[in-house]
Amino acid sequence: MRGRATAAVALVASLALAACSVVLLYAVHTNLVASAQNAARDHVDKAAHQLGSGTPPADVQAALPDIVLDTAPSAGSSSTASADQGASASVGTPTGPILVQAFPNRAPAHTAVITLTWALVPCTALMVLLVAYLTWYAMGRALRPVENIRAEFADITAHSLQQRVPVPDSDDEVASLAETMNATLDQLQRAVGRLRTFTSDASHELRGPLTTLKARLELALARPDRAEWTAVGNEALRDTTRLEDIVTDLLLLARLDARQPLKLQPLRVTDLLRRTIAERYPRQPVVLVTDSGSDEAILGSRTALTRLFTNLLDNALRHSHSTVPVEVRHTEHELIVEVRDDGPGIPEPDRERVFDRFTRLDNARTRSEGGTGLGLAIARDIATAHGGTLTAEPPRNTDGGARLLLILPRGHEPRSTSRPRDRRSGADQKGDRRQRNRVRVP
Repeated sequence: MRGRATAAVALVASLALAACSVVLLYAVHTNLVASAQNAARDHVDKAAHQLGSGTPPADVQAALPDIVLDTAPSAGSSSTASADQGASASVGTPTGPILVQAFPNRAPAHTAVITLTWALVPCTALMVLLVAYLTWYAMGRALRPVENIRAEFADITAHSLQQRVPVPDSDDEVASLAETMNATLDQLQRAVGRLRTFTSDASHELRGPLTTLKARLELALARPDRAEWTAVGNEALRDTTRLEDIVTDLLLLARLDARQPLKLQPLRVTDLLRRTIAERYPRQPVVLVTDSGSDEAILGSRTALTRLFTNLLDNALRHSHSTVPVEVRHTEHELIVEVRDDGPGIPEPDRERVFDRFTRLDNARTRSEGGTGLGLAIARDIATAHGGTLTAEPPRNTDGGARLLLILPRGHEPRSTSRPRDRRSGADQKGDRRQRNRVRVP
């Protein structure tokens, strides 16, 4: 780019200087020729005046050697001018009419043009070279920060993502480019870090059931006559089921990370929740509580939202001691689903960490309880794909327990939000004044 810019500027400068030189040479030549013509006309007029006053032609010719005196065919006094023939005048004298002629001397004009041309050619070449050098130097200084950014960026690899490109103090487009690249590197570093953690955790989670399954089979095959194959088969089936659950969750997370479009359709969340609870938790202590607001349909994926509700209910039932209330509220622009349990709850420092993948809290999420550590992460990703949010909120009373709040937008199109606008919505603040319709799902 530096060479192309320099060549373009040098070409433009050459054309501009050449045009200026041509105009200058034309102006000089025209001015010198006009001066020679005026001088010839002045000499003709002066000679005509002297002849008219009675001065002998020989004396006039001696005084003005560049004029030509000749016998004129007609009398009178007239004066004409021609670019090619110069100036002439016919003067009547006692001896008869005389034609006075003078031709301009164009030799000085031609000499001046040739001399000026030989002076302009090297000066123009020097000016073009100077402009090219200044352009090359200026472009080099302007692109030096870009070259520094390029060199630094070339050194940044997957093993040194903590490095950042230098940001110049010029506060211009190059500085904006460097800041944008650093912001992109920050996002890339976080994404690579999450990917490494996720890969390590996934490998660890898969290695556990595989190791257990392999050990059981090897032990049974070592003593096939003493092995209880029914028990071995049941244990192997349980390990295989756990592996299948982990792989299924990983595939779902991969699809959510790829931002594949969901098949959206109008859904009534209350009906979907009621059907999910009735089909999947017919004998579980789940209580569905709805407000008196109209159950307006929202655009959503039935399969994805069913998985979201299932993950929330599985998490609550795993830690609950009694019932699991599921409350649905409607506001003007949002639909709120709240799932609570009376278990040990989520400590405040861990209310955001529980949505990380393969995260289990020491007091509530252990491998013996069957969780993969992906349920809440999948639920949040599904909520985000619908333009909503899923957060862990403080319990309403001192009894503790976990309280998960799902907020989905109401309207024709899901909107993208990163955090709820108000943790305490209008319907939540007016909870004491609304009429509730409590439904106990058998």
